Amino acid sequence: MPAGRAAHCPVRRHVGLLPRLATLLTPLALALPMAGALLPLSTARAQPARVIPADAAAAKLVLAAPTSTGPQTAALDGRTVGVAPGLRLFGPDNQLLTVTAVAGQTLRVRYKLDLYGQLLTAWVLTEPERKALLQAN
Repeated sequence: MPAGRAAHCPVRRHVGLLPRLATLLTPLALALPMAGALLPLSTARAQPARVIPADAAAAKLVLAAPTSTGPQTAALDGRTVGVAPGLRLFGPDNQLLTVTAVAGQTLRVRYKLDLYGQLLTAWVLTEPERKALLQAN
C-alpha cells in the first residue's frame, strides 16, 4: 500500500471523532433523566379539558359486580340496563376505569347508550362538573 494512502483510510480519519462525540453527548445523557422527571409536571398543565357530549344524560350509576354466569348490568338512577361489550368508563381524571374497580359504588355520571339501550360510555363527574350540571338544571 502506498505511503500516502494510509492517511486517507476512512477508519483512521474517524478515530478521533468518537472521544469528541462522547464528550458532547455526556451532558445530554445526564440531562435526559432530569427532563423526564419534569415531564409529568408540564403535561399535567397541558391536558386538554375533557369533552362530554351535550346530549349525554346525567344519572347515578351503580355497576353490578361481574359474574361468570350472566351478562354485566348497571343501574342508572335505579333503572337496570345492560352493559355494552365495549364499555368505556372515564374517571374524573379522564383515565379509563375498570368495572371491577368501581363495582357496587354509586357514581354520579353523564352517559351515552348504544343502539340497543346498553351503557356504552360514562364519564364520572368531578365536583365542578356536578355543580355546573346542577346549576344548568
